[in-house]
Amino acid sequence: MKSKSRKEFGLMNMSLKGTLGKFGVVLLAVGMFMGGASGFSGLNASANESASNLAEIDIQDMITTAIAQNQAQLTIPPGTYRIGPKSGQNTILNIENANNLEIIANGVTVVGTTLTRALSIWNSANVIIRGMTINYDPLPFTQGKVTAVAADKSYVDIAISAGYPHELYTRLTVYDPATGFQKRGINHLWGTTAAWNANGSLRISLAGVGNNAAVNDPVTVAGGPGAGGIPHAIAVERSSGVEFRNVTVHTAPGFAFIEANSDGGTVLDGFKLIPGPVPPGAAETPLLTSVWDGIQFKTSGLGPTVENSIIKNAGDDSFSIQSGDYGVVKVQGDEITVVLRDESQIPRPGDRLKRFNNSPEAVVVSQEKVPKASAGIDPAILQKIDTAAQYTLWRFSGDNYYKIKLDRTSPFQAEDLIFSPDRMSNGFTFRNNEVYSPGRGMLLKAGGGLIENNIFRGGDKAIVVSPEGVSDSHAGAGQNLTIRGNQFIGTGYHHYMPWSDQAGAVSFTSENVTNMKAFDTVVIEDNIFDSINGLNLNLTNVNNATVSGNQFLNPHQTTPNNNGADKGIDATSVIWVKNATGVTFTGNEINQLGPFSSLTVNVQQPSAGIVGADTGVIVVNPITDTE
Repeated sequence: MKSKSRKEFGLMNMSLKGTLGKFGVVLLAVGMFMGGASGFSGLNASANESASNLAEIDIQDMITTAIAQNQAQLTIPPGTYRIGPKSGQNTILNIENANNLEIIANGVTVVGTTLTRALSIWNSANVIIRGMTINYDPLPFTQGKVTAVAADKSYVDIAISAGYPHELYTRLTVYDPATGFQKRGINHLWGTTAAWNANGSLRISLAGVGNNAAVNDPVTVAGGPGAGGIPHAIAVERSSGVEFRNVTVHTAPGFAFIEANSDGGTVLDGFKLIPGPVPPGAAETPLLTSVWDGIQFKTSGLGPTVENSIIKNAGDDSFSIQSGDYGVVKVQGDEITVVLRDESQIPRPGDRLKRFNNSPEAVVVSQEKVPKASAGIDPAILQKIDTAAQYTLWRFSGDNYYKIKLDRTSPFQAEDLIFSPDRMSNGFTFRNNEVYSPGRGMLLKAGGGLIENNIFRGGDKAIVVSPEGVSDSHAGAGQNLTIRGNQFIGTGYHHYMPWSDQAGAVSFTSENVTNMKAFDTVVIEDNIFDSINGLNLNLTNVNNATVSGNQFLNPHQTTPNNNGADKGIDATSVIWVKNATGVTFTGNEINQLGPFSSLTVNVQQPSAGIVGADTGVIVVNPITDTE
């Protein structure tokens, strides 16, 4: 995601012009009152309220007025509202500078008529949204079936189904007709192009795009935000104590939900990302929800609590918590200048900065943005940044340079890579959720977290804990994690990644952290791994881990994938341990180990203090017949 400016989030200054007059009409028309300091309570309009009355209701004006009058509660009359952004806005509904506001939207469906952000919360505290459903018309994707596959697999032709947009979208997903889930054996389809055939069908082209695809396979082809629109259905920035309870998102021109650069503590309870209803004029239920990721939290303070929620059929990763490193480009006494990978990383006064969890730290006293050209940075460092290739250590794009005053003489040197443990969303809870999407179920760059009693099905991996960075620091590396009582079912059957160390249904990996162990104090207990393709558990660069009471059911009964092959990871193992210390296995059971593996716990050097690899993981009911 790019810069999180107020303009991008659609949170420009909102005028109250026309609010009071129009709002008065609404009160008379639907008999609705807003609760607040004056003691009024919200009365939901009748379920039989006419479409004409609903059309008179301006939800944005209601929200703006409630904020201006410091009201505690706003009830939106139930019904379906087809709305786009107001003139001069690029977000449909804006909640800005709100405090202690509860919006009750039970039975309310907001249908965005423009492919842009539906709801934005900015610079607010203790805002609760209850019961809202978000959908879009037109949809940000189209849907159909394969009608032809090129002999050389270089293209597939698609007949678009009735009721779905006729757009030259390019992001292709191929589904299994029997399951309605992404087809097994389909790998990443990046770099596709789209064109219309003379007969009106859609041709998606890319070398190998037809591999494992067949005529009559269902497909979706997705886009993103429309012209002038901004991605993601719901966005939260610079806020704290925000709650979404029983909110549903059916699709999104980007992510379903993103939070960035907030104080955090967000609650998603009963949040549902699920396919929407059959579109007008269609006969098929949508196969896709958000066209990109499902839910993402990024560079915020306190981590979220996500409970009792469903993330289904997202176009990429289902859930992620993101954080990253800063480059130190100038040091002068108690002042440093840093470059950020994006502006969501901006540190706040009071935030700690350090390189490793146990290394010297300093606290931010103040910060200000400075121009790159006039910040007095060594030209050699600027050249290093300007010439850095994608995905390399000093690749910092944009002009995100900040002068930071510290509470002490800087413990950092120019060209150090540092991070803030207070901008990682540490202290999160992810509990009692169901995840069923083809991408990674969870990508985690945070610590102090509990992942408990969830069901992860079908993803290419269930949980990946990895900073995905290139600096030797603890930026994005999770510590003090508990993964308990979860079910991991049927992962690893698509999106093969031989080039990546992210291998395994549950995977701890970090090649870049070399001076310290990347992950410390990890508990993996009482989980069920069921019918995983390839590696089940990957413990690389981990210290002080306990693996106990887990059941590994039906592993390696099919030919394993090649995830991690280029990194020397053996996918025929059930458990992989490398460069790890202090790992203890107790009471784990592998039931019906298939014929494609004889390696239960594969310990690779350098490793030390591995206890119970031979006694703490037992095999029962092995299967040796490949028939």
